[in-house]
Amino acid sequence: MSPPSRRPPPPGPKPAPAGPKAAKPAIALRPDAPVVLVVEDDDDLRRLIVTGLGVSFRVYEARDGQHALEVLDAMPVPAAIVSDVNMPRVDGFSLARLLKKEPQRRGIPIVLLTARTRPIDVVTGINAGARHYITKPFNVADLVKKVQSVIASDRR
Repeated sequence: MSPPSRRPPPPGPKPAPAGPKAAKPAIALRPDAPVVLVVEDDDDLRRLIVTGLGVSFRVYEARDGQHALEVLDAMPVPAAIVSDVNMPRVDGFSLARLLKKEPQRRGIPIVLLTARTRPIDVVTGINAGARHYITKPFNVADLVKKVQSVIASDRR
């Protein structure tokens, strides 16, 4: 009788990629366009935002606040950051607070996207350092206009 055949174990979850050595934009239609970082844990929503912003900006992406901190170390200083609020590891409020403590990053305008609609959440977002607080669902064209607006007002 032959020995039972051994099957390889089923593949487990793929490990998260290591921090970037030199981040590259997800979309860069215009090499001279301002740089924007998109931080969103939902892959489909992140792709939608990156695609919408990619028409006007060089867009980098991160899957949560911790990943955003890693990506920021490897990319040009962004003209703006668009971040979800509810994310694992480091949420959008915490990310905004951390960035406002860093002298080289405190001036980067932050736009928070969230399903949190209570007035206290809006106040928390603004107090954390957000320039805009946009509730989901949102219109991508409106988001592009808000990002253009914060970048333009920041340059004045």
